[in-house]
Amino acid sequence: MEFSLIESLKIRVGLDSRIHLGIGDDAAIIRPTSGHEILITTDMLLDGVHFLTAEHPLQWIARKCLAVNVSDIAAMGGAPLAAFLSVALPRYWTYSQAEALFQAFAVSASEFQVHIAGGDTTSWNAPLAVNIALYGEVPLGKALRRDAAKIGDIVCVSGALGGSLAGRQFTFQPRVGEARWLREHAQVHAMIDISDGLISDLNHILRASGVAAEIETARVPIAPDARTPGDQRSPLEHALTDGEDFELLWTMPELELNRVRNLPECPVAFHVIGRITEGEGCRLMDEHGRTVHCNTTGYVHRLQQDSSNP
Repeated sequence: MEFSLIESLKIRVGLDSRIHLGIGDDAAIIRPTSGHEILITTDMLLDGVHFLTAEHPLQWIARKCLAVNVSDIAAMGGAPLAAFLSVALPRYWTYSQAEALFQAFAVSASEFQVHIAGGDTTSWNAPLAVNIALYGEVPLGKALRRDAAKIGDIVCVSGALGGSLAGRQFTFQPRVGEARWLREHAQVHAMIDISDGLISDLNHILRASGVAAEIETARVPIAPDARTPGDQRSPLEHALTDGEDFELLWTMPELELNRVRNLPECPVAFHVIGRITEGEGCRLMDEHGRTVHCNTTGYVHRLQQDSSNP
C-alpha cells in the first residue's frame, strides 16, 4: 500500500519549477533562491491531541497539519516552499481512507502554494500521527525573530483571539502575506505566531529579548468564539490563553506604527495591546492601570473527547 500511496501523491502534486527533484528518489533537491536564507520548521500532530479522526473531516485534518507549519514560516517573514510529509497510518484504516487523506494533503498544499517534495509513510497499531517538515525562504538577513524586541516598542496582534477550539483551529488563515508586507514595509523588531496562547507566546519574545511587557487587557481583541454563555472562564482568559489562534504577535516602534498602518496598500490589521518595558515577565493591566489577575497558563495541546467541543 505504501508505494501505491506515494505514487498517487506524486501524481497529484505534479511538478514545481522551484523543486529540482521531488518525490521518487532518496532525497529531494531544492535550489535556494539567490540572496535568500533557508527556513525550516516541523510539527507533529496526533489524533486525540490535535484533532479527532472520528469527528473531524480528513480535509480539516490535512489542512491544519500544513497550516500550522505555514504559520511558523509566516512568523519569520518568509515564504513557504516545500513540505516533507511523514504519516503513521493506523493499521485498521482502509486503502480508501489513506488515499483520501493524501488527496486532502494535496488540496491543502495547493491552497498554500506549497509543493509536497517527499516524506515517509508507515502503519502501526495506534491512531493517526502526522509530522510535516516545511522548507521556506526569506531574504538574507531579513528574517523576523523573537529576540529583538526593544524597550518602548508597542505590542501588536493581527486579529481577534480566543475560542479557537470551537472550529477555528482548522479554518484559520496563516498570515503569510501580512508578515511579508510588514517585513518589507515596516520596522518590526520581533515577531511570533500565536500557537500556545497570547501570554505564553509573548513570554517567548520577552525571554529571548531580555525585556518585559505591560498588556492593557481592555485592548486585547476577543473573538466571538471566546464568548460562551455559562463558561466558567471569562472571554479575556480565553483570549489570553486558548492558543491555536495563529495570529501574528509582534513589536515595533510606536512612530513606525503611525507611519505604516495608514498606507493605502496595507493589508495588516493592527491591534495595539501594550508596550515593551524594562524588567522581566508580563504585567496585565485594566483600563485604570490596575493589575489584573487571571489564569495565564498557555494551551497544552490537549483535546477532550467531546463532539460538542471539537
